[in-house]
Amino acid sequence: MTHSTSSRDEADLAYLKRLAVAGSGQPAPFLLLIAVFGGAYGFALLGILTAFTIEGLPQPGAPVTGPISTLVGFWGIIGSHLVFFGAVAWTIWRTLGPNRVRLSRSATATWSASFIALVATVVVFHLVTRNVAAPHATKIAQVIWPVVLILWGAAWWTTAIASDRRWLIAIAIGSFGSAAALARVGPASLAALVVMCASLILLAFAPAVILMRETRR
Repeated sequence: MTHSTSSRDEADLAYLKRLAVAGSGQPAPFLLLIAVFGGAYGFALLGILTAFTIEGLPQPGAPVTGPISTLVGFWGIIGSHLVFFGAVAWTIWRTLGPNRVRLSRSATATWSASFIALVATVVVFHLVTRNVAAPHATKIAQVIWPVVLILWGAAWWTTAIASDRRWLIAIAIGSFGSAAALARVGPASLAALVVMCASLILLAFAPAVILMRETRR
């Protein structure tokens, strides 16, 4: 009887230890990747919108021809790609490399699943539209970014509950609201650039920076 009770106690202690380990660890480098993703693309879009206010808005259906808009748009997006994929490589190195940091399992599960889901969503929509006529393909493709924002909101919602940071629920709700707003204005419109810019900066960059500052205290 005593042996049975001892074994049960040891099993309970082992279970509690696993829970503690699962909840401990650093949320970075995922937070840095989120901050880079939101900041790089968000401020690139902000630069493009600023260029539009200087040179005037492009005509619907016409290419951007202003020199400032063209320069900012081209180099802003290229630079964002380089910075983001550099952050992805660094994240993989810090997560899987020889000097990897010990990460929170909940953070790893939430954000790795989120980024995989984002990539899978884009790939699946591309496969669905590859043999569809152009007008229909465009309409289907317009659903991608609202879906991405919904997945983003789900990741923040999970993070809010898992980390007991209730203010992140507001970020999640903002993501859901932005998805509805983007669907309402249409992803091909100028208003969509404003929604996407605000979403990247306020729903990715800003909360990730705040969380990184909290972890350093």
